Amino acid sequence: MELVFSTTGIIGQGKYPDFLQFPKTEGQLFYLTGEELYGKPSEKLNGEYSSPTWLSPIKISPDVTIKQLELQILQGFGVVGSYRTSDTHKLLIYEFAFEMERYLNSGSIKHSMDTPIASFTLSLDNPLNENPEYEGNVAISEESSLLSPGSKVEFELVLGDSEPYPMGVFYVDRSNFSLLSEAVSVDGRNIIGKALGDQSFDEENSYSYMVLHEILKDILFRANISSDEMLVENTSTYAGYQFDANMSCLEGIMEILKALDGWQVKELVDGTVVIGSSNYAGFTRNTTYTFYRGKDIFTRSIVRDDQEAYRRVCVHNQDFSLKVYRDVETYTGWNLQANKTLYVNVPEGTSLTDAESYANQIALSLQYVGKIESFTGPFRPQLILGDEAVIVSDKGSSNLGLITEITHRFGKDGFYTDFTVDSGGRIGKGRLSDYIGKITKDKTSSSRVYE
Repeated sequence: MELVFSTTGIIGQGKYPDFLQFPKTEGQLFYLTGEELYGKPSEKLNGEYSSPTWLSPIKISPDVTIKQLELQILQGFGVVGSYRTSDTHKLLIYEFAFEMERYLNSGSIKHSMDTPIASFTLSLDNPLNENPEYEGNVAISEESSLLSPGSKVEFELVLGDSEPYPMGVFYVDRSNFSLLSEAVSVDGRNIIGKALGDQSFDEENSYSYMVLHEILKDILFRANISSDEMLVENTSTYAGYQFDANMSCLEGIMEILKALDGWQVKELVDGTVVIGSSNYAGFTRNTTYTFYRGKDIFTRSIVRDDQEAYRRVCVHNQDFSLKVYRDVETYTGWNLQANKTLYVNVPEGTSLTDAESYANQIALSLQYVGKIESFTGPFRPQLILGDEAVIVSDKGSSNLGLITEITHRFGKDGFYTDFTVDSGGRIGKGRLSDYIGKITKDKTSSSRVYE
């Protein structure tokens, strides 16, 4: 009987090749081509090393002048390595993921249209580790923790033999561990909250006059977000910025977006930070979802509030030398006062034609304002903020508005999605508050400087 511990094969060309095998028996070959790093993954080997099935190579290069790549596996931890660029020696660290689903008690992921920062909570069973090489509990112990502040947590949904469906990448803010307790709680935020929201500019707060998308990329790089974790739309607008030292990176980005009409920052479920206009291809497209009463909806609550409902709208400038009034239709049966008027102050220089267009659009949107509906239904991980909700019953279908809040709940008690719908929004147009904010927005920034 002969045991073969190594096989040899020619699968491509490159320098400094190294192969890593992962716990599920798939592997990846790393090598340099033209001073850039590439990865060539394989399908699951299942012990068949002589003829692996190789997939297409992927460029994963964090730099463009890489030399002398070296990788080493640390058993039970992951991979460490190094490479050299023209003027820098860099360290690589990859920690193996630890699958926690067997210890899941309950968890939630929350998104809100009012902020690009998403959050999560977890409640985990935390039994003593049965592996004699490790002391203490499985997830968090007195002396060590897999979920220390800053640890990366990836959520994926797998149903049977399905491919994993990504639900977000987050970083731990806080963990709560008690001695003699075999349960722990953990919470955290996405990378926009953790990296951009928590870090400030400090002494590196000055950006010279250049195209704005390059400034945005520089801010993301400063926050330790790599090039393969960002998508930034190109723009022809130039400016320079001098930020306050104690301003957060996220606040700085929002200052820059004042100069770019309709731009926003969001995070995709794979952890990619996207900055661009509303129609930028990097964003996930919003769509319309239909919910069937009695089938897709377990509970539904409706809040009717006329505080933000009006009978008239007036678009005007500061001294009212420009003013346009329009009447507003309201829900049947709502008895609003005839002169309850919404006044919208637009910037100086707004033309009469634009003011009339603004007034018409606001009056049209105001007729839907006043209903906030909350739903609980089956688990729908594909829902994203800004999707439009339509409910279908025996009486027909009804357009409810835009989804403004989403909470996915999962665990031993089941899988559910809670979502809130704002009646004052429509797909492709956004919420009324977003539209008013757009036409009244001050596009100047106290941080903006010019050469």
